[in-house]
Amino acid sequence: MLDKIQQNLFDVAKQKRDACIEVVKTWDEFVKALGQKKLILAPWCDEEEVEKDVKARTRGEMGAAKSLCTPFEQPELPE
Repeated sequence: MLDKIQQNLFDVAKQKRDACIEVVKTWDEFVKALGQKKLILAPWCDEEEVEKDVKARTRGEMGAAKSLCTPFEQPELPE
C-alpha cells in the first residue's frame, strides 16, 4: 500500500514538473517562457560570460534567469 502511495506521489510530481518545461530556440521564446515562470530547456554554449549576460538581461520584473544543470537526455538541435 505504501509503495502505491509513494509511486502515485512521484507520478503526480513528475507530471507537474514536465508540464512546466518549455523547450525554446530563440531569445523571444526564452523571455516569454521565463515570464510564465517555466523551467526552460534551451541551447547552451556553457560559457560563463554568456551566463552572466543572460542573468543581467533578464534581471527585473520577471527575476533573473539562472542556469541549473545539463540534462542527460537532450533533444537534437536543428542545423
